[in-house]
Amino acid sequence: MFLDVLRRRNPAFIEAAMALHQQGKIPANAYVLDLDMVERNARVLADEAARLGLKAFAMTKQVGRSSSFCHAVKRGGIDRAVAVDMACARATHKAGLKLGHLGHLQQVARHEAAAAAKTFAPDYWTVFNDSKAQEAAAGAKAAGRTQDLLARIRAEGDTFYRGHEGGYDAADVTTVADRLDALDGGRFAGITTFPALLFDQAARKVLPTHNLSTLSKAAEALTKAGRKDIEINAPGTTSAVMLQALADAGATQCEPGNGLHGTTALHVMEDLPELPAVLYLTEVSHLAGGKAYCLGGGFYIDPIFPDYDVKAWSVPSQP
Repeated sequence: MFLDVLRRRNPAFIEAAMALHQQGKIPANAYVLDLDMVERNARVLADEAARLGLKAFAMTKQVGRSSSFCHAVKRGGIDRAVAVDMACARATHKAGLKLGHLGHLQQVARHEAAAAAKTFAPDYWTVFNDSKAQEAAAGAKAAGRTQDLLARIRAEGDTFYRGHEGGYDAADVTTVADRLDALDGGRFAGITTFPALLFDQAARKVLPTHNLSTLSKAAEALTKAGRKDIEINAPGTTSAVMLQALADAGATQCEPGNGLHGTTALHVMEDLPELPAVLYLTEVSHLAGGKAYCLGGGFYIDPIFPDYDVKAWSVPSQP
């Protein structure tokens, strides 16, 4: 997890993790979190979002399965989460984070919509098509509420991760808004895409994607149609230093994810306000043929980077 940055900017965390492991208090093949640093990073992001008038939802990803992580984020000033899926929604809800956004990276399964509307009462619910919108609205109606819906939009030239494709044609956004408003139990609240910002390996910078332009053009069309207070949800590679760009593009919502533990791709290139707060820890099982073999297999390499040599920091075991 960006070993050089971790060693330079949070060495005490590494030392503490190794000491706890050697005392038998942390198992091998484990991700370790610096909760104090998570809280600090959340506060940095929350403060900058508040300065710019952006709503901030924590994209906790799989780390949200840890209630301690969720509590640290909440202490840092971000009290709402965006859920990757229903499992994420249940975990963060149980940990005490309100659900700010549901249904974006993964749509809610048909027979779970009613429970999601009743139990989580999300502030915003993203839908990719009319069928999913009808399910969300029906669930909200059964729960005695009206659900704010975000329309996931797409246009020619937009970028999507494999498996994340889908959404309404951005050219139809005004009629889509009318259809969502007509739903019993639902109302059109705004638009969304992902990713709005993305790390560019050649430029070694985070740059706006075509998707962000698609959002801006769709927002202009909605404004011309007489709609006001349109929510524009624009997640992707979120550090505090990128929030100004989102605000300038008209975004109203941001969803920091890896920024919460200081590990966006941009954190490899620059020393950003967020500090590294996660590491992968294991131990050497044995040596053979001049190679060290470690326990586990949970180490993850982000495919946005080209192939590179994986390095580790090792220390001798203590008696």
